[in-house]
Amino acid sequence: MFMGEFNHTIDSKGRLIIPAKFRAALGPKFVITRGMDQCLAGYPLSEWEELEAKLAQLPTTKKNVRRFVRFMYSAAQEAEFDKQGRVNISPTLLNYAQLSKQCVVVGVATHFEIWDQVSWQDDQQAAAADFAAVAEEIDFDF
Repeated sequence: MFMGEFNHTIDSKGRLIIPAKFRAALGPKFVITRGMDQCLAGYPLSEWEELEAKLAQLPTTKKNVRRFVRFMYSAAQEAEFDKQGRVNISPTLLNYAQLSKQCVVVGVATHFEIWDQVSWQDDQQAAAADFAAVAEEIDFDF
């Protein structure tokens, strides 16, 4: 399970340290692709395979399905760690998430996300302001 929030920096070569406890859950190879809300999403191979199965069930006769699937797969990259626990993020993914030097790696149960630090702060401020209303809307009871 992925949880927690970790501030890290991306070096000039597009390398990012993934938190050690995430590395243990990911294994030697994993997938990074575009995520929702202009962040990146990283999946252990087992979770990626489940996502692939769900995507394969979508009706390809619908234009938005084709666009969504293309968007997910076209930027996806199989990743592995170097000796320092870093992963190299492709320029396509760096540009999509507008990642600069400062970023945040966030655990989200079955996967993790990589956010630009400013975008993450903005998203969290908005989430905090609407937290109770969103919980009520999705009918979630603690």
